[in-house]
Amino acid sequence: MKLPLHERERVIIKTREHSRVLRQPISAFLILTALCTFAIGYLSRDNLSDWLADNADVWMIVAVVLWAALVLIWSIVPWIRWTRSLIVLTSERIMYRSAYSQGQLQSVGLFTVRDLVAYAKQHNAMTRAGTLDIVLNQGYVRIAHVPSVPYFRSLAMEAMANLRGSRDAAHTETTNSEGMGA
Repeated sequence: MKLPLHERERVIIKTREHSRVLRQPISAFLILTALCTFAIGYLSRDNLSDWLADNADVWMIVAVVLWAALVLIWSIVPWIRWTRSLIVLTSERIMYRSAYSQGQLQSVGLFTVRDLVAYAKQHNAMTRAGTLDIVLNQGYVRIAHVPSVPYFRSLAMEAMANLRGSRDAAHTETTNSEGMGA
């Protein structure tokens, strides 16, 4: 996917939501597959009761169709949402699209950010995945499931410092050049 970047803007890091979001869809897929294979195996036995043996083929088809529908809803759709999620840090802004947004790529300019607060739970010590709160003047924006959130925060803080430093240099350069002709 091509990112809509400004002139002189460069990508620092590009990632998607942490893969732990996929634990529930994978678990649902495994459980549904086990239940479906059990049901089909049970229905293919020779010693079924008469009322069940008469319609065993129909019940097998119903089990497979039900399995396919539930796998689509509980596993494939969340996986597609996860593949569409995006978190990008550039030299001028943070762009993100969460798994549950309408597909719009949203962005927050780094010059409007007052602070970045990273939350990571203790049991995530290995992956350090967590939540990033972007504190603005009028509230905050929360980005969930950021992989290695302390590292992402440090990169964003460094980009903010570089952006403010370049703005201050550009401001002093213009004020000095204006005063030279007078």
